[in-house]
Amino acid sequence: MADYDVIVVGAGCAGPAAAKKAAELGMKTLLLEKAAVPGQKNVSGTCLNTAALVDPDLHYLMDGPVEREIREMRTYHIASDRTTAIHEIPAQGILLLSVRRDEFDAWHAEQARMAGATVQLATAVVDILESGGRLRGVITDKGEEHRAGVVIDAGGVNSIVGRRAGLIDRRSGTNMILYVTVNVHLGEEIVDHRFGDCIEYYLSEGIQHKTWPWIFPKREVVTLGTGGYLDDRLISRDFPSVNTYMQNFLDLPVVQKKLEGGRIVAWGLHLEFDEAPDQRVKDGLILTGEAGGFVMPFLGEGMPEAFFTGIYAAQAAAEAIGSGDTTRERLEEKYNELIESNLFMQAFRYLAAANKESILSMEDGEIVSMMQNVVMGGGFITNVLHNRWISGAREENLQPVLEALEFMDFIQPYREIGGDFEQIYRERKKR
Repeated sequence: MADYDVIVVGAGCAGPAAAKKAAELGMKTLLLEKAAVPGQKNVSGTCLNTAALVDPDLHYLMDGPVEREIREMRTYHIASDRTTAIHEIPAQGILLLSVRRDEFDAWHAEQARMAGATVQLATAVVDILESGGRLRGVITDKGEEHRAGVVIDAGGVNSIVGRRAGLIDRRSGTNMILYVTVNVHLGEEIVDHRFGDCIEYYLSEGIQHKTWPWIFPKREVVTLGTGGYLDDRLISRDFPSVNTYMQNFLDLPVVQKKLEGGRIVAWGLHLEFDEAPDQRVKDGLILTGEAGGFVMPFLGEGMPEAFFTGIYAAQAAAEAIGSGDTTRERLEEKYNELIESNLFMQAFRYLAAANKESILSMEDGEIVSMMQNVVMGGGFITNVLHNRWISGAREENLQPVLEALEFMDFIQPYREIGGDFEQIYRERKKR
């Protein structure tokens, strides 16, 4: 007999979303998290994409703790001959919601508990219970054995469950990005004055390896991040550690001026995996979020995908449990149907794949030069279109050009910043 209908492993982004939805669907649900406070060690940039939050499934996330409402973007292109700063200010609308993971994840886990899920913190999953090729449950570091009809793996890039179940192979190379992140405390008044509601991106040789460094303002701190794809050129004589990229970033004169008087309060490393595993579902198990390869590191995109896949996994699990059939085929059918019907996820997946293809073929100097004429709001989109058009012209092949035109029509809603989100957001805040 199973102790629970659904066990969710991990209380990052996907886990609480899955546990909350499963409980709301009447499933007896257990959420396990190894940290004493969800998100307490996460120092990533962390902004919620409002283009995703307009989806009704994610409206409840607007009720969480928000540090800043981001309305502007500034991009610095620092080349040897000049520095180009492009400041983009949409006429209306909130672009992003800046949050702190140590606060937001704890709030999110509490939403799962309030929905009816049992939440057990400071509990690490160390092994799985499996028989006959079916996942039956998990074993914790406390020696507990918990059984369930379906296990939802939200354990992140280093998921124990996915690895032990044989769905996640060793991850390395250009399917991985290693980020180094730094939190600098400046105080609310200084952050207001120097950054306000604007996030900043930087491109300069020596501060990244095929990525896009950032500064995201919170209420009293700002978060800096940089890093690179784990190819054989990330670490070299000139860059003996990924921390070298961050130090070069901190040493940029324009950055030094912005951080003057601040103090570093956190410095961390974070791995992200941007390649889908061959299989995300097996009998009694569904992978979500980073465990399922839904993150897009180059775009800095992954939280909405985690929320969505957590919710979809819970819906697939509830339907399968209700039918008495929790085989891979039954779980996978519903899970994939929901993912493929999500236009936000499909658009950003295409955008990420096309950008990765072009960026990995360039030297860092070429990337800086290319982006010199690109604004951040449409930068990744422009890169995709530009490369398709150029390749078509060089090869005298109309097909890439037609693909670019088709994609431009498809992505257009995500280039437009409107008041739809802000209206929904304000109405929820009033309540």
